[in-house]
Amino acid sequence: MISFFPELSSHQDFFSQTARDLTNRLIRPTAVEDDRSETFRRDIFSALKKAGLTSLLIPKEWGGQNAGAATHYAVLSELSRASASYSITVGVHQMIQAAVLEYGNDEQKQRFLPGLITGDLLGAFSLSEPGSGSDAASLVTSAKRTASGFEITGTKTWCSNGSDADLFLVMARTGVPGPKGISAFLISRDTPGFTIGKKEKKLGLKTSSLTELVFDHCCVSQSSLLGAEGAGFSVALSQLDAGRIGIASTAVGLAQETLETVWAQGARKTFEFSEGQQAEWAHFFATLQSVVALLFLTASRKDQGLKVTSLASQCKLLASDLAMKMTSSAIDTLGFLGLDPNLGLERMMRDAKALQIVEGTNQIQKLVLSRELDKMVLS
Repeated sequence: MISFFPELSSHQDFFSQTARDLTNRLIRPTAVEDDRSETFRRDIFSALKKAGLTSLLIPKEWGGQNAGAATHYAVLSELSRASASYSITVGVHQMIQAAVLEYGNDEQKQRFLPGLITGDLLGAFSLSEPGSGSDAASLVTSAKRTASGFEITGTKTWCSNGSDADLFLVMARTGVPGPKGISAFLISRDTPGFTIGKKEKKLGLKTSSLTELVFDHCCVSQSSLLGAEGAGFSVALSQLDAGRIGIASTAVGLAQETLETVWAQGARKTFEFSEGQQAEWAHFFATLQSVVALLFLTASRKDQGLKVTSLASQCKLLASDLAMKMTSSAIDTLGFLGLDPNLGLERMMRDAKALQIVEGTNQIQKLVLSRELDKMVLS
């Protein structure tokens, strides 16, 4: 394997190596077919959770590994080398655990965290709606007060893990227009009035489901409310930094796998590797190293409890753009060999394109960063 700086600690390397062993044994053998058939294998997720890879950020008193952000993101990168979809699934699942841990009351933690940590419950995150993609604060799905709780009505879209999840973190409007009128709810799959809608057909990340959620006068109790009423947008935003770093980690794994695949093919003389192409891929190596270093810096700051919103956007933007460029260039470099599904490059290129869009498009990341620049210059 090609090495990158900084080197993983022994603790981080243990979990990363565990992820590598499991992906080589369980994910790679069926990755091509699962992508073609859009199949998510719950037994693979179960194997990952048994190894402790789905609860790395959770404190040990709740049954987690308390391994830190750098370890979690290193594992996501390792998973994505075999399948970006499983990296996304684990990343989203971790976001639900973190939201419950941060905003849940004692009863909610006792009720949901054990199942999320053991993997008996798979989590899903739902913020977007048909008319409120990038402008998430304009969502219209309503949650009206009732004598016993809330009645939710509306349709959510692009719910990650939607087809396979057991527990859904859903944002709905309980009050005034704008972010202050949004609340967060924990909703079980079997709740009456709640159904899983259509599954989206996608260019990439096909093993990871993206679905509609339909609420038809769905009645939930007061205990389903996560955090204070009106705090739902804060709940959602609290997980966006983690989600964007997770996307960056997934993109880094794709880029690393692409670099090793192309260089190995050149070393084996399966195609004519020109000096110009060697120079191009050497430059990719240097650029990828800088993104890896930024990712580790961001994870380290997150572990220290420092604000990482700007860094998370930078990581997501740079890593996903680089993964897209590298996977596309890999196919240009290898020609028809690069289009062979068994080599994995065409799948990784499709996945990389999806990573530029999810968790806030890269155009949105540029907007976030431009606003950050305004604050820095004008303060």
